[in-house]
Amino acid sequence: MSTVAPPAPAVAVELFGVPRLLAGTRHLAVAGRTLGDVAAALGETCPVLLGPVLDPATGWLREGYIFVAGERFSRDPERQVGDGSAVLLVSSVAGG
Repeated sequence: MSTVAPPAPAVAVELFGVPRLLAGTRHLAVAGRTLGDVAAALGETCPVLLGPVLDPATGWLREGYIFVAGERFSRDPERQVGDGSAVLLVSSVAGG
């Protein structure tokens, strides 16, 4: 008997600074279980972020960008996110 994995949790991503300007929106909804999943989903959902914000080869954040998840700054792609989580994508340097 095969088991079907449950769908990935829905994650609301709020963009600040350059990511917001590039995407032309403040909010995106993606699915993912980890920040790595969220970053990859952002690249698929909003390809304009690939290059300036997300590394096209790895799908992970470029230097200078960081997630805020659960009120904690994180660049850990393995950090878990739950269903209905809100994640911020911001510049890690002043001026965003």
